[in-house]
Amino acid sequence: MNFIKKHKGFIFLLIIILLWIISLFFISPEEIVSAIGIEAGYLVLFLTAFIGVSGFFSAPFYMSLITLTSTGDFNIFFIILIVAPARAFGDSIFFLLDHKGHESINELTKQRLKSFSVWLNKKPAWMVPVVAYIYTALSPLPQDILMFILGLGKPKFGRIFIAILLGNATFVGLVYFLSVFLFPKIFI
Repeated sequence: MNFIKKHKGFIFLLIIILLWIISLFFISPEEIVSAIGIEAGYLVLFLTAFIGVSGFFSAPFYMSLITLTSTGDFNIFFIILIVAPARAFGDSIFFLLDHKGHESINELTKQRLKSFSVWLNKKPAWMVPVVAYIYTALSPLPQDILMFILGLGKPKFGRIFIAILLGNATFVGLVYFLSVFLFPKIFI
């Protein structure tokens, strides 16, 4: 019982994910879109993109993005316009918290972070945004990890934000085209 109380949020999210996956065997994405509507679908994508930037909680975003866009009813440019900034602003919270939160940690961790910051600051100025773009554009891994690492250093927020924004736009576009052209062929 203690395990369930301790991990109730994780278990709840896992149940929702499993129910979503099981429901896709019985309800087509087209039926889901017709039930909630296109406008509500955009709202779902926006909210899951902004809220689901952290770790395991990003799964609902990927599920809703793939499911809703696989119908082909959504405008890719509008999805990119609402989802990429939502994910970038959600990720920025981690960057800013880590960037400003150095003072509240213990000495051993401070020393480790300082050595990492020194290492990061020795890299060319163009390298950090390029790596941030590549990571966000091509990796489905949680972006809070990247933002935490970048927040430890002293890169300029504007450069990081633009790289994250463009990376998210690229990622959403790639997932959209894969879900529109690949998803229907898998389940036919």
